[in-house]
Amino acid sequence: MTEEHGKATQSAVRERNLTTALQLVLSGNGTATRAGIARRTGLTSATVSSLLAGLIADGLVIEGQLAESTGGKRATTLRIAAENHVVLALIVQPGLVRGAVVDLLGDEVATATQRPATPGSIEDVRSVARKLVAATSARIVAVGVQVPGIADGNLIRESVQLGWTDVDLARELSGIVDAPIHLINDADAEAIADSTVTDDFGANQLFVSLSTGVGAAVIIDGAVVGGAAHRAGEIGHVPVLFGPEAPLCACGNRGCLEEIVSVTSLLGLPHGTDLEALDLAALAATQESRQRIAEGARVLARALLLVGAALDVPNIVLGGAAPRLGPEFIGHLRAEAARHPVKAAMPLGFRYARAAQEHPYRGAAQHALKSTLGVTWTL
Repeated sequence: MTEEHGKATQSAVRERNLTTALQLVLSGNGTATRAGIARRTGLTSATVSSLLAGLIADGLVIEGQLAESTGGKRATTLRIAAENHVVLALIVQPGLVRGAVVDLLGDEVATATQRPATPGSIEDVRSVARKLVAATSARIVAVGVQVPGIADGNLIRESVQLGWTDVDLARELSGIVDAPIHLINDADAEAIADSTVTDDFGANQLFVSLSTGVGAAVIIDGAVVGGAAHRAGEIGHVPVLFGPEAPLCACGNRGCLEEIVSVTSLLGLPHGTDLEALDLAALAATQESRQRIAEGARVLARALLLVGAALDVPNIVLGGAAPRLGPEFIGHLRAEAARHPVKAAMPLGFRYARAAQEHPYRGAAQHALKSTLGVTWTL
């Protein structure tokens, strides 16, 4: 082993140990101690003290109260310095660009919104980013940007809804905020957010986001699967109806799943509608919408039977704006899936996502946090 290789290996080990220590402080929610971290990791007390000294010097960790006595000297607790460091989370949709300043405990500190004059305006994304930067004096650790499209490194390879192809969104924002910028597909982000508030349905599921478009996140053994070209879960533009009478999709094809089962399609709304501004439950209750919802649920259920059987993923979580459609839509899905059981495949279970309304920014923020610091929020 060369001296340079040895130093690189030692550096990698220290970085891994730093991440582990930071995660234990974060998960401890103010109860972690140096001795406890040493026990959990098997590291020496001296090593743990050195690691934590570095994290304290960086302003990521601060000392708290004295822990309860266990018979000897009372240990000092450690907590994340949530007020000193923040993450910016942006959600880009055709009818709305919004964002939040999120502290290191996952709590929203400030928010900003902008309704685009035209869908896909980069300047609207930049404007929201500027507002968020101005709203905090804390150090911005990272930026997470959630987009309906294919995220590949610094590029949005394609977003039919926004009309983007090979957009370097990280470069567009780099002059506004001095922090690493991490892009993520909207369905993947929503799936991550949902996993932070519940472990219901376990580690193998398909998260399907229905809003102005349709996307999915494939979760196997607790991890979101990206696929060979970062396109896993891109089911929105798979044709499910055929012939000249099939509806024309914005992508140029006919009969795409998105044209039948997106929430805008189910409710008869124009493309690019700002769904956050509408009472979707009231719109879903009209007779015309109920007919479209019933037919859309049948089409979606049949498509998901195929996907579920192919991936051996028995659990379907519906996110995006879908939960606001109410119990009738998910009831149709359950009934249709039960009518057409797939031999040798596990029956599909359905539930609505739970994080979309309460924690809309959590997925993009956690993606950025993990990509930069290596830690995640837990239940």
